[in-house]
Amino acid sequence: RQTKREVKYMAEYGFYRGSGAAWQRALPPEVQRIGDEAALHRCWALLVLDREGARRLAGQGPAPLCDTVLLPQDVWPEPLRARQVVGCGLSPRCSLTLSGLSPRPVLCVQRALTALDGTVIEPQDIPLSLHWSRLPPETLLLAAGAWLLAKGQVPEIS
Repeated sequence: RQTKREVKYMAEYGFYRGSGAAWQRALPPEVQRIGDEAALHRCWALLVLDREGARRLAGQGPAPLCDTVLLPQDVWPEPLRARQVVGCGLSPRCSLTLSGLSPRPVLCVQRALTALDGTVIEPQDIPLSLHWSRLPPETLLLAAGAWLLAKGQVPEIS
């Protein structure tokens, strides 16, 4: 039987079924692309799922065990095994959305979230650099959300 401390030690940051190399480059360096086996059989501090990855993983057994999972809103058909589920998209029901796209995207935190270091992220609008506008909206939300949850801030990207 594992203690809470041992589970935290095993925790990692991963993303499942990212849709391309540009997507991966926009993520924090700690968030690594993972395969089927790892996604289902590890304890994740942060697990990022794109739409395709959530659909594929949902059909493979029980939900992964996570501290925080970040995914597009309403793509997982059953309850997730996570302390914090952060849904993103363009709906007002999402935890993370965009309140503007041009000329600069604005990330909107719609409810209080907890970063992985325990810091509370209050509802707010976060103007992003122009470079973020090169990403499609859902990819932008997942990448910026991963930074916000992992590091407590969203950096300028080049």
